[in-house]
Amino acid sequence: LIKISGCDNLSRRGDVVFVHGLAGHAWNTWHWQNPSNRDYQKDNFWLNWLGNDLKDVGIWSFGYDTARLRASGSAMPLFDQASNFLDDLENFKIGDRPIIFVTHSMGGLLVKKMLSTAENFSRDKRKKAVIESSQGIVFLSTPHLGSDVAQWVKSLTGFLTTVNVEELKAHAPQLRELDEWYRQHVDEFEITTKVYYETRPTSGILIVNASSANPGIKDVKPIAVEANHDTIAKPQPGDRKVYLGVKNFIEDSLQRQKSLPPGDTSVVQ
Repeated sequence: LIKISGCDNLSRRGDVVFVHGLAGHAWNTWHWQNPSNRDYQKDNFWLNWLGNDLKDVGIWSFGYDTARLRASGSAMPLFDQASNFLDDLENFKIGDRPIIFVTHSMGGLLVKKMLSTAENFSRDKRKKAVIESSQGIVFLSTPHLGSDVAQWVKSLTGFLTTVNVEELKAHAPQLRELDEWYRQHVDEFEITTKVYYETRPTSGILIVNASSANPGIKDVKPIAVEANHDTIAKPQPGDRKVYLGVKNFIEDSLQRQKSLPPGDTSVVQ
């Protein structure tokens, strides 16, 4: 976990954790400028804009290895990466306050798998705290049912793809299972959801189509964005569509209080 802003404020209202996707980066996935540009300004991107607008909120970014090709780097299966992510959240005591996750692409699957892992070990108080503190999730072009581009990457490159690409194949059984699990638990966990999806192709391919981007949650209307798979996570200055939507969602989620279990009303004789 990388601290962006407000993370050391002991009186902060909550924590917002950004989670990138396949072949992503904890910083560059969210930045509208290319680091190779001469006028690149490292701090001028929407994670810092949120920190300026929401001064009493901690902004974090989770970075992890998710290479597409084995020749380009390493990757862990979603199952293992979820445990790694959960451990980081526990180590930084994310769960002591309300949490909102902002996810791009495979990052949304990772958050869902992390919650599934936490539920399996819910007798652990820190893992249980992560579930109970999770107030909302933003899905930016998350392929809940996989993507045809996984097979496209494999056939086009002729190289061996990583386990993450294999896991993202359209209609892969483990993705359908995770999708079903989340839909069955999202009301129980009292997690609110915001969904955006791309409408423009990337290199001629629509990476995540509208059907796969829709998690199928009651009363959640996915929102189309005039962006491709990469730029949907990189709002530019003055481009308020995704930025304002996410900021308002964070504010609303932090104001909402989860219901507490009923107290013990029995009378001791």
